[in-house]
Amino acid sequence: MLRQISIIAFDLDDTLWPCLPTIEYAEEALYNWLVEHYSRITDRYNRSDMVARRKQFIQENPRYAVNLSLMRHEFLRLLAIESEYDADIVVGQGFEVFFHARQQVTFYEDVFPCLERLKQHYRLGSISNGNASVEHVGLGHIFEHSVSAADINVAKPDRRIFDQLADQFGAPPQSILYVGDHPEYDVVAPQQAGMHSAWINRENIDWPSNLPEPKHRVNNLQELEGLLSKYR
Repeated sequence: MLRQISIIAFDLDDTLWPCLPTIEYAEEALYNWLVEHYSRITDRYNRSDMVARRKQFIQENPRYAVNLSLMRHEFLRLLAIESEYDADIVVGQGFEVFFHARQQVTFYEDVFPCLERLKQHYRLGSISNGNASVEHVGLGHIFEHSVSAADINVAKPDRRIFDQLADQFGAPPQSILYVGDHPEYDVVAPQQAGMHSAWINRENIDWPSNLPEPKHRVNNLQELEGLLSKYR
């Protein structure tokens, strides 16, 4: 029962802000920087070709799925070596350009008002497979603990990433509600780790027919507040 809840943890991308525009902005910033400083790379790849090459690189190296920052480092290294640049310099400077732009997120309008109200009743945290930084995006004062896949080299849906958050809070899993947009990673997986979960469906998509129905569904954080108010 949600009456047990004392902690709410959130996914980040596509839960608190739309992910794709953020990534596209960061990749554009990086590409424009490469055009200016390392043009042999962009002579070899236009923007769409570079995206395709990155996707191929990920498919060839699935180990990077748990550390997207490392993936970005090593992809930049590949590009630099191909075009006969100093790889360490390109990687060091290029990743900083990408990372800074990656943190320029546009929050859904409900995020800050609702999180500030929820913080009055619950301890708040986050779990993410991505490389957004809670501190850099402006949520450091709201979230007590945050876990990213890169921190522990484990990604959702592996239950160990949920166990890590529970350990950081020093709380049993059943006292935690996890909220996210991905049916398997953010709804089924936390339940399997002993937590409660709620599916936030901002895009009005259909729930996958091959997965058990979620116990709690909301379309935004106001609805989450309404749901939780029934149990306080």
